[in-house]
Amino acid sequence: MIKRWLVLLLLLFCSHTVLADDNELLKIVERNARTWLGLIDDAKYQESWESASPLFKQKKSATEWVKTMTVNRSPRGTPSVRYIATAGSTKSLSGLPDGEYIVLQFYATFQKGLALETVILTKSEESDWLIADYTIK
Repeated sequence: MIKRWLVLLLLLFCSHTVLADDNELLKIVERNARTWLGLIDDAKYQESWESASPLFKQKKSATEWVKTMTVNRSPRGTPSVRYIATAGSTKSLSGLPDGEYIVLQFYATFQKGLALETVILTKSEESDWLIADYTIK
C-alpha cells in the first residue's frame, strides 16, 4: 500500500514538473512570436525577415518577403487585439524538414477585419525559438 502511494506521489510530482516545463516553453515561444509579429505590425518587414530562422530565409528572399507582406498584410492595418487560439508541437510539417516545431495560431482583430495568423517556430542550434513560417488568412 505504501509503495502505491509513493508511486502515485512520484507520478504527480513528475507530471507537475512536465506541465510547468510546457507552460514555460509556451511563454517563451509566445513571447518570441509576439515580438516578431510586432515587427510586422510596425511594417518592419525587412527586420522581420532578418530575425527569422534560416529555414524561413530559404523559402523566400528578403525582397519577396517584403513584397508579400506589403501586398497581403499592410492593407489590414494595425491589429487592435491578438490572442492565442491554439498551440501545439510537432516534429514534422509539410514543406519543412523534420525538426522541433511549435505551431501557434492567433486570432487578430485588425482595422479592416478579423484574421487567423499562423506562426511556426523552430528550435535553432543555439536553442532559441525562431520563426520558420508565417501565414495570415
